Amino acid sequence: MMGGLNRGGLETFVMNIYRAIDRDLIQFDFLVNSRGDYAEEIEELGGRIFLTPARNSGYRSSHNGVDDFFREHASEYAACHLHISSLSYIKGLEAAKKWGIPVRVMHGHSSSISKSLKYYYIHELLHYLHKPKVKKVATHYFGCSDKSLDWLYDYTGVRDKAILIKNGISVDDYVYNQEINYQVREELGIKGSSLVLGHVGRFIPLKNHSFLIEVFKEVHNLIPDSRLLLIGDGETRTEIENMVEQYGLKGDVLFLGVRGDVNRLLQTVDCLVMPSLFEGLPVSLVEAQAAGSLVVASDTISKDSKLTDFFIFASLSDDAKRWANIIVENTRHKLRPNNSLQIKKSGFDSKSTACLLTRVYLGDN
Repeated sequence: MMGGLNRGGLETFVMNIYRAIDRDLIQFDFLVNSRGDYAEEIEELGGRIFLTPARNSGYRSSHNGVDDFFREHASEYAACHLHISSLSYIKGLEAAKKWGIPVRVMHGHSSSISKSLKYYYIHELLHYLHKPKVKKVATHYFGCSDKSLDWLYDYTGVRDKAILIKNGISVDDYVYNQEINYQVREELGIKGSSLVLGHVGRFIPLKNHSFLIEVFKEVHNLIPDSRLLLIGDGETRTEIENMVEQYGLKGDVLFLGVRGDVNRLLQTVDCLVMPSLFEGLPVSLVEAQAAGSLVVASDTISKDSKLTDFFIFASLSDDAKRWANIIVENTRHKLRPNNSLQIKKSGFDSKSTACLLTRVYLGDN
């Protein structure tokens, strides 16, 4: 259960698990508010997609839609897995319990609520009001990082039972390949000698794209032969496009939109830059480290994100010039490492996560 099926971090995590899990034992169905980029692949893998009204369609229609689904289908399921950013809406697990699903998983993928969210204060109020319900409706308590676990489960009585579930990826798909690097650069019209920065994520305020552009402007001043790849789409994209044009960087910042080949694109990214205002543990940071890219990320992101030595936390209180200097100093003459074994040993391989979740779904854990 989650909002939709577009290529966000949460959705990418779920799909990584879905591809890796033994589908002779476990099959996924999806209860969402809308179809999206992954819908076709889900149906090809044998999953069904059920739609319920979104919260903004009205409290009654949203709640009734979830209840109607479980009334009709609950007997078909061994487990229900709710993916959330906050506790502001946990109706799915309430209905799953009501209709007798034995395994009910709550899984957090963030560590705060964005203040840019409409009715932010209501979401935050509901988040805290629902804390006493957590141990009543869920049987398993998961989060993507320590910050996420604290955010969801502090003051619920179950924090000591909550488990960190690592955002596993198919590590071998991201191992650095110089030939693919050259292919991608040729496709994008980027010289082999250019410094390439990248960012993977939705265009929303918490991702802090405006500061990212400020940082790139300073990098570009130091290294004119540099490029920035922006992978994703969202509500602030037009604003960022205007900012890029205003700074005279239109040919140097490439807006690539939503892509299904992030593993290929990361082969050409020398440094992934993520100045988010807050995060849980973004899948893209694991992917970038698996690809051997340097990562420079804001220190508001969970420290659990750092899996290799090619990762630097920077403060959002520092200016863009400081960030640019960090990036330039740490990308000069650096060879791309093969981090695959290190990532796997850290437990961020989707096969390991899929095995753990299989045991949970079957009631063995």
